[in-house]
Amino acid sequence: MKKSVLLTIACVLAVSLTQAQHAHCGFDEHLEKMLAEDPSGMQTILEHNARTEEIKRARLNGEAERGGGPRIIPTVFHVIHNGGSENISYEQIEDQIRSLNEDYRRLNADTVNTRTEFLDVAADANVEFRLAKLDPNGDCTDGVVRIMSPLTDNASDDSGVKGLSYWPSSDYFNVWVVRTIDSEGEQGIVLGYAQFPGFGAAATDGVVVRADRIGTIGTAALTGDKGRVLTHEAGHWLGLFHTFQGGCSGGFFGEPIDDTPPQSEATQSNCPQNANTCSNDNPDLPDMVENYMDYSNGACQNTYTLGQKDAMDAVLSSSRSNIWSAGNLNDTGVLLGETPCAPKAFFFAQDQVVCAGEELTLTDNSYNGTVTTYSWDMPGATPSTSSAQNPDVVYNAPGVYSITLNVSNAQGSDSYSRTDYITVIPSTAQETSWFSFEGFEEAQEDYLVISDGFGNSWEETNTSYTGSRGIYIKNNSGNPVGSVDEFQLPSIDMTGINDPDLYFRLSYKQKSGASDRLRVYVSDDCGQSWNLRYNKSGTSLATVSGTTNSSFTPSSEADWDLIEVGLSAFASEEHLLVKFQCTSDAGNNIYIDDIQISGPLGVGNEALDFSFAVSPNPMLDRATILLSVENNDRYRVAVNDVTGKLVTKLVNGELSAGKHQYELDGTELNAGIYFVSVETASGRSVKKLVVQ
Repeated sequence: MKKSVLLTIACVLAVSLTQAQHAHCGFDEHLEKMLAEDPSGMQTILEHNARTEEIKRARLNGEAERGGGPRIIPTVFHVIHNGGSENISYEQIEDQIRSLNEDYRRLNADTVNTRTEFLDVAADANVEFRLAKLDPNGDCTDGVVRIMSPLTDNASDDSGVKGLSYWPSSDYFNVWVVRTIDSEGEQGIVLGYAQFPGFGAAATDGVVVRADRIGTIGTAALTGDKGRVLTHEAGHWLGLFHTFQGGCSGGFFGEPIDDTPPQSEATQSNCPQNANTCSNDNPDLPDMVENYMDYSNGACQNTYTLGQKDAMDAVLSSSRSNIWSAGNLNDTGVLLGETPCAPKAFFFAQDQVVCAGEELTLTDNSYNGTVTTYSWDMPGATPSTSSAQNPDVVYNAPGVYSITLNVSNAQGSDSYSRTDYITVIPSTAQETSWFSFEGFEEAQEDYLVISDGFGNSWEETNTSYTGSRGIYIKNNSGNPVGSVDEFQLPSIDMTGINDPDLYFRLSYKQKSGASDRLRVYVSDDCGQSWNLRYNKSGTSLATVSGTTNSSFTPSSEADWDLIEVGLSAFASEEHLLVKFQCTSDAGNNIYIDDIQISGPLGVGNEALDFSFAVSPNPMLDRATILLSVENNDRYRVAVNDVTGKLVTKLVNGELSAGKHQYELDGTELNAGIYFVSVETASGRSVKKLVVQ
């Protein structure tokens, strides 16, 4: 059988906790990281091992076990979602609680599959999990909190996902449910991870689990795990290591448990009954693939052991003693009977920017109590009020609209409002020819910033390639990992542009260890679906070589690249939407300038050998066009209206290198949008001019 070997802290630090390529549980990586940050945590594990040995000796000496029924653990599920299937049902969470308790009380039907050689050590852990019925403020709860956030993707402690919703870990077992978990650079998919007792901050104490592994129904119905990912992670939370920890030799991380046979590595296949990866135990037993703390398939797992129960008892009698105390059970309400709660109102719309006349669905996401009455207030919509749970509405006029949802049941009511929540854009194109931002110089730009509400979003900046204004997103500080922010251009009629392309200036330097991502999407159906046209991150996004740990700001034209995105497939579209999307990795700032949709510039990704600016813009009576030329060449400078008709030709001939200035008389121009174009052999650039 496996023996515990207590090593010195210095020796243990040389042992890597990281397990094989196929990731399953992120506990090892999480613990290794915490030990690197605070090596004194080794003493916590030593003390835990010592207590486990004491409890084992008492058990083997026949000392009476504590009576009074199972230790009850008040539990709260924090469902972090972004409006997708990861927003699992309350029924699926209840199913997970059922599965969890069957496993910990050894009431699961598949105990019959425990092999004969392990029946004598198979254990009822004497632990029961119950959903909390009183929250930290003493208010009625159903034990589930729902938070809408993009941090549901690539969740980790570093991303801040746990900070979205947390109940005191001395009183509640926190379970954060997310869509995906950051693999921390390891290969494979991480299904969950736990914080070992006595480690880290109280505000991060608990378990993170993928939503599609919670319970056995709903989104987890086809996984075959039988809800045992949480059984496994709760084991870590209660002081258990993996059965394969330390390999055949045991060692410090082999855990002080001698009734789980040594195992050289994690089980990677479903249920290899004949596996025996270590032969140094006496008697020589096969790998205990049915143990919840292996990596075998959940359908194979069916037991904990008496030694593992000793380890759990060691934790529950020390660092987690308060959570199942009589006082805390009263404070968290888990001893109460069925007590319905008043609902908490919440809702969202999958699309917050729609075209006038397009149908929009509002999705109820109220929680905490069953809603019996819905009352929606939606000024400007048709209908403007509704009693449906998920109403379909239409906004016929462009504008920005607020929505309020009132919900109630016999226990009480609640209201939730979202101000300026829905933006409705015209159903006909706002731009009808060449399109260009004059370096974000205009007083009233008509682009939309769509923020996820976490950290920083796109904003204008005095850092630019041309002119004095550009747009950027600050990822270097204050924008958490996984935050997704967008800005959307006004709709454009592409039919007047020959062989259209999107051009923009980009500047970005990668931060060490981080990989921010920039995507460009287009939509030809008013945003109901989006087509990805540009997708770069990390080194492929960078316009400046190397990495830095400092906040990046471009300092010269050499820090900018001209990006060309082909749009010829959308040349026949009368209403095209274009949006820029940044996914933060808490890396570095991304700068964009001189966005243009036009025919080919003829320069590929090379910089033009000229630049120009128009000021003031918007103009009243007069405007100045300042043209900077690098090489002697033939130039054409012209002004066209939105239909492409030539209004005036300012230059059509040779220009020498240097600066040239031209005055544009607007006294005979009607108010509206015009386009100033500069063209030479090196390419063509177009900028929008607004005449007031």
